[in-house]
Amino acid sequence: MQSSKKRDIEFGQSFIEFEQSFIEFGQSFIEFGRSFIEFGRSFIEFGRSFIEFGRSFIEFGRSFIEFG
Repeated sequence: MQSSKKRDIEFGQSFIEFEQSFIEFGQSFIEFGRSFIEFGRSFIEFGRSFIEFGRSFIEFGRSFIEFG
């Protein structure tokens, strides 16, 4: 009887440790997701800047052709 209770307690503790590890993994995964979203936003912002640079370059080219 005692060994059965002891085994149940050990199993319960192991299960709690497993749950805690699983929660930590979930939190890490969420943090990774947030970082990935932030990276995506930065990449989109870079794309917008690149497009703006392209537009400025085209305007410069048009001005150069008009005055050249």
